[in-house]
Amino acid sequence: MKTSQDFDAYHRESLPALLAGGWGAVAARGTSGLSPLAIRLTDGRAYTYVPGESGVAVLSGDGTAKTVVEIDEALWHGLKDSSETPSGLVLFQKAQVVVGEAGDFMKWEPALRVLYEELPPYDSQTPLVGSDGREIDPTASFFPDDDPDRIADFLRTTGYLLIREVLPTQEVADLLEASLALRAAAREGEPTSWWGEHRDGRTILTRVLNGGTDPRIRSLQNDERLLRIVALSDFDLVATDTEVVHVLFKQSGMVFDGKTDNPWHRDCGLGLHNVMCPIMNGSLFLGPANRETGELRFLPGSWKTAGCLPEDENFALGVAIEANPGDFALHYGDGMHAGPPPTAPQGPFRTSIVFEYGPPGRHPEEGQEFYDMQLHEIDTTGLR
Repeated sequence: MKTSQDFDAYHRESLPALLAGGWGAVAARGTSGLSPLAIRLTDGRAYTYVPGESGVAVLSGDGTAKTVVEIDEALWHGLKDSSETPSGLVLFQKAQVVVGEAGDFMKWEPALRVLYEELPPYDSQTPLVGSDGREIDPTASFFPDDDPDRIADFLRTTGYLLIREVLPTQEVADLLEASLALRAAAREGEPTSWWGEHRDGRTILTRVLNGGTDPRIRSLQNDERLLRIVALSDFDLVATDTEVVHVLFKQSGMVFDGKTDNPWHRDCGLGLHNVMCPIMNGSLFLGPANRETGELRFLPGSWKTAGCLPEDENFALGVAIEANPGDFALHYGDGMHAGPPPTAPQGPFRTSIVFEYGPPGRHPEEGQEFYDMQLHEIDTTGLR
């Protein structure tokens, strides 16, 4: 909920009024298990959010808070208006956690979306019901010629989909050749590639960001076969026309750092949700994607909620996407998803090309490309 109110007026009037109504019980569910959090401005003004069984209290000051975060008022407005997030504020060192731990502030991220954006907390027990009133199977996949209305309804309900056999075998082989050439040309330390630490101490390439420099990959950004699937969204989305196209090379035995293997997250989880979304990412698989080679997992329906921070070290929650070469998966960036590490000790592991689709007219600094380039120099281990 966008607001032009200043820090004091919002906390003294608007937020208490919201919580005094029916939203108080929703907020109580969204903040369950959290300790009191205070937001303190650099001039000393502060308010503390105190979770309770039936609501959330808003107290002036920060003396009772277990976690106190200090930011300036402009950054608070960004946090309120969803252009900033706790994870982004911590990772890019924009906020100072003066009491408690940074991780405790980051645990509040879904709860702040409940308070600030008036989104319901994610509940895995909520049935997934399509437009026909019937419960849907969140593990379903489709083919390009299946009923488009049925596919669109699945996407609208779950926030993701998998379309099988979109590209033929020979074309997939050509794209894999192009991808491997980019991997061979990558050099550690350059901003066009990401490298991760293997548990044996080696540094291994895990993705290149310059996939769009290859004409075979670049041409797919506006390939009609992919755009036809993207058009099933309820939003008007276009391909992000850029050379920054990720090609992922999953590996086993990597130190979990948030770049190589991804924990549960949102693609706008570092900020810019208010200008980036509705963003969609499409994964074109050049090899098998499964538990052994490196899968994708989704929390069905989470894209319409405030999300959550699952305690799921073994990645047992949600729905796994098991894909074959030539399949194409599409998901809303605001939905909770994860990229677990492969379980097989030896490859080949998943290789996939990731394309971005977003609202027309977005500027480069309003999309993932902005964060992708910044993350090259950032230690992301804190996102675990």
